[in-house]
Amino acid sequence: MPIATWFRVIFLGLLAFGLAGCMLQSGTPLFGEAEARLLLADYPNLEAYERNNGGWKKSDERVSFSPEASHYLMTPDDAKMQLYFVPLEGPWWILQAAEASGATYVLVKAEPKQLLIFPLDCKTLEDSGKYEDAIDFTDSSCAIKGGADKLALFKSFTADLTEPSTKLVSEP
Repeated sequence: MPIATWFRVIFLGLLAFGLAGCMLQSGTPLFGEAEARLLLADYPNLEAYERNNGGWKKSDERVSFSPEASHYLMTPDDAKMQLYFVPLEGPWWILQAAEASGATYVLVKAEPKQLLIFPLDCKTLEDSGKYEDAIDFTDSSCAIKGGADKLALFKSFTADLTEPSTKLVSEP
């Protein structure tokens, strides 16, 4: 199933960064069913590509998932992860990967035939010096503070993004 390929890429990336405490997180999910949309319905036959030596390499990883209400449920191994695509502004979307232990976030730029995935790594966010009011930085981890204006915060990230780490291409 081609769409499953990119879920595996995103999941592995989020898991690796999440375990290392390097990606933007929250103790509880910031978004729920009311805010989420099934973005992938507009992108048939997705194939995942990972950044590789300045270019792109097609991924061949697989995982199972299914749409549920307005989010996707992914079940790698014994874990359950809910993926929420939340519209942000223009082509930008927030991807929230929620588990029992909290949630991790990346940004997605939806273009006509592809989705570009941008990580929100803690070091880059901290080094920018712009987010101390909204994000707690502790060692190599970072978490959104309670009471932060979450949509304004995610919108502000779009101005500082450089390169996507993954792209999902809708192929014939």
